Amino acid sequence: MYSKELAELGFVVFRRQNDNGGIKPHLFIRFKSKEGQLLTFAIDTTRIPASQEPPDAYLITHAHSDHYGKSAMLSEISWCSEETARALEIRYEKTYKGKTFENGSTFFVCGVEVQTFDVYHTPGSSAFYWENELGNSILITGDVKDARNLPKCDILLTEASYGDPSDISCYFKDDIEGLHHAVLSHIGERKIAFGAYEFGKSQKAVSILRDMGYNGPIAMNSKTLTLTEKFVRNSGELVEIGTGQFSFSQSTLIQNDAGQNDVSQNSLNQNTVSQSEDLSVSCHVSIVPIGELFNFSSDIRKYVLTCRSDYPFENIRLSDHLDVDGLTRMVKEICPKITVVYHPNKSPRTDKFAKHLEKNGFKAFSINKIQNIVRNEKTV
Repeated sequence: MYSKELAELGFVVFRRQNDNGGIKPHLFIRFKSKEGQLLTFAIDTTRIPASQEPPDAYLITHAHSDHYGKSAMLSEISWCSEETARALEIRYEKTYKGKTFENGSTFFVCGVEVQTFDVYHTPGSSAFYWENELGNSILITGDVKDARNLPKCDILLTEASYGDPSDISCYFKDDIEGLHHAVLSHIGERKIAFGAYEFGKSQKAVSILRDMGYNGPIAMNSKTLTLTEKFVRNSGELVEIGTGQFSFSQSTLIQNDAGQNDVSQNSLNQNTVSQSEDLSVSCHVSIVPIGELFNFSSDIRKYVLTCRSDYPFENIRLSDHLDVDGLTRMVKEICPKITVVYHPNKSPRTDKFAKHLEKNGFKAFSINKIQNIVRNEKTV
């Protein structure tokens, strides 16, 4: 598991027991700062009870629930980007109590200079980089969509959401044309509902739809709408829905590159809508959490925006992650001495991606292999 090699580099990676005797999510990093202070940074985990010794900082990579910012946001020693803090507040309706930074900037915690990098997974998603007393470096990425800004490091902690080289669903490219076609082929004919994650994927879908020229209203539930208004500059007209049954009495048009309103030549109906024409269009777009697609009637065309294949709806491959090839290229470019695959928690993909890296000549192990677990100890 490379515990000795990690220790020689001046870092200890460990996990902690929770109150129920299980293991807390994700990881903890112990090291000495350049001033010789022994510190512990908690990575994407829940808070330590007040009766136990806390870490020196909670680092939150982004606002998705499986990275546990909902818990860490209530600690004054938490750190995340300004966008992540706002997203956490909107999603969980609580006040963020920690400290924030501008993504891409540097901040200091306990005297340690921490550099941050945008990984383009969700608005504000951040990687963290710092060095220890030996001058060795560590990089924690969380989930990654684009690794172009990430620096080289000695130790890399990264994700493997699509890291299984034996699974065909872990190889993909964003199907932007598929999303275009889904909208254009139903203009004037049918309503469309897209299933997408509340934060991240929904905002990405809105940006793509607006960039392609769709300027009609987009219906969303209240929270997704608030997040989209906050994080998408060109969000256009958004309409709040409850049950998914809604109607509009205004034009839903596609604007071409010349700035004129028309229906794309790719439309199956080959309809023509003049710029001055005002009519009630039967094709409206909604974007909702995937589970809410079941609430829509059968006359509404349903898609799910994902690279997963386990939903009972037609999927359009659109991801906020790197696929297995992208993750492999990222590791090769960063060239760490040791890689720790820490997400998703308890998933076999962490083991499979670690083994894949080993076959490609990199020392790597997964979170599932960590046996260094700190038991609960109450402080006096």
